[in-house]
Amino acid sequence: MKRIIFGLGCLLCLLSCERKPDVVFYNANVVDVERGEIVPGMTVSVRDGMIAKIEKASTRMREGERDLTGLYLMPGLIDSHAHLGDCESMGWLEDAVKSYLKEGVTTIRDAGGDMRPVKVYKAQLDSGTIVGPDVYFSSFWAGTNYFAGRPRFDTKGYSTENAPWSQCISDTTNVRDLERMVIEAKEYGCMGLKLYSDLSAGMLQKIVPLCHKHGLKAWGHAETRLANAMEVVKAGVETVSHIYLIVGLRNSYSSEYRKRCFDPEEVAHRDSIYKEMIARGTILDATIAVSSSMKFLYRVVNEAYRAGVKIDAGTDVIHRNTIFHKELNLLADSCGMSIPDVLRAATVVGAEVIGQEGKLGIIREGAEADLLVLKSNPLESLAALQQREALYIDGKEVK
Repeated sequence: MKRIIFGLGCLLCLLSCERKPDVVFYNANVVDVERGEIVPGMTVSVRDGMIAKIEKASTRMREGERDLTGLYLMPGLIDSHAHLGDCESMGWLEDAVKSYLKEGVTTIRDAGGDMRPVKVYKAQLDSGTIVGPDVYFSSFWAGTNYFAGRPRFDTKGYSTENAPWSQCISDTTNVRDLERMVIEAKEYGCMGLKLYSDLSAGMLQKIVPLCHKHGLKAWGHAETRLANAMEVVKAGVETVSHIYLIVGLRNSYSSEYRKRCFDPEEVAHRDSIYKEMIARGTILDATIAVSSSMKFLYRVVNEAYRAGVKIDAGTDVIHRNTIFHKELNLLADSCGMSIPDVLRAATVVGAEVIGQEGKLGIIREGAEADLLVLKSNPLESLAALQQREALYIDGKEVK
């Protein structure tokens, strides 16, 4: 009997010593971006930067809980195409980060540049000395014609012209060397490869399987000059960037092509690309804001959307000030995407791009606690994103 009493005492002690959540949000309207609906009256508990528990709010708020009655709780936003690696100084990078925080962006996919300052920034994030969006960065790969006569600013000061974050690939580069470079990129901290210009379809077919073998994402331009959009998709590139490359780089800038862009044969050609993308689960990184001078592309994005292609939200920004909200508004107002689908593009689809499904871009137990507190319902109007009450990264409020 004494042993039983002692055991029960130990159990009660353990239960009483269980650490409390870091923060509890009481009575929030949770924005379920996956289903496109509001789940009212929920209490969300966060521990160690993760969402620990979601439950129906009790009738009374407990001491220490943060009252979100009448407010909306949604996942932090994801910019699926940024270029922090092209910032010319750490001060520039820091300004860009502040701009992202103002727009509620808590995660970034960096699509290539000098990754050395990004590594410094990541180290500061990990040490807790700064607060900012997390970054999933890439190794930039392009063909010899792209680099010919071009200064290598992204590797300047490095011991060799090529580096783990930037590689010049020739037609004669063999699979053994390609695999070595893939491994170097992963060891450096790259989450994927940015397959850029002047890579042939045959070379893509060698590189992409090596990415998958070593757990890296295959990201790339929708056209590489040597490989057209269909060849890029068939090579297995998982996220293809820039809607203007779906119609072809030369076509995008041709006034003659714009006149026949929506002729039946051209539409049918693009439709065949969309069908291949849907079959493979390829994501379109449309980057429409940086192509806004070519307004005919709005209709092309709408084609892809209506066909059922997954579309993320990427800005292709290399500036101090992000244009993320502009990208979202263009997708909705000019490209005809529904507001719930635009929010999915900026959250769950963005998480899929970087291989973080179920961890980012959602409010779910076990997901990271990157959260926006909004004053109004974002499923009704994207203007709600600019009416922010609070921003949390890893469960910590960002002032």
